[in-house]
Amino acid sequence: MTQSILNADLSKMSYEQFQEFMRGLAQLYSDVNSNGNYMSLFKDLKTLAKHVERLPQDFFTFYGAYEIADNQVVVAVFRINLDAPMHSDTAPNMTIIEVSFAEDERNLQCPAQVREYLTQTDYVAQAEKAYPQIMEDLLWEKEREKRVAKLNLSEEDKRLLFEDAIEL
Repeated sequence: MTQSILNADLSKMSYEQFQEFMRGLAQLYSDVNSNGNYMSLFKDLKTLAKHVERLPQDFFTFYGAYEIADNQVVVAVFRINLDAPMHSDTAPNMTIIEVSFAEDERNLQCPAQVREYLTQTDYVAQAEKAYPQIMEDLLWEKEREKRVAKLNLSEEDKRLLFEDAIEL
């Protein structure tokens, strides 16, 4: 499953054909070990899409803008559900990959970088109300701060951390 090469021309598909294709792709990645397949799914989606983005603080939901027939650019959202591994040394399974589209109200948190490509004007307007750019920017900033905060150690913390590591 980790060596997937998709050969599909979405630009020839109607919206209904596109939805069926994406459901098939989700089924293909469902109930497989996440070891390598998570990145393979992301890579496949990037190959098909104009743009793919995740939400801040959510590594398991991918929003994508896909060009289909008649130069329409539509959204598809992939949500990855993982099971809890029985043993700590085994990777979790991606039990269900759920795909949904603009019609699903849960998808209004669409990232701005994806929305800018979409031709679904009603959906874009609703998404901009539900999830304005400033909210997304604040969440990304919060995520960056959390990452940096984990790395910022005071001199005292560094001394305590390495005190036992180096014996003179």
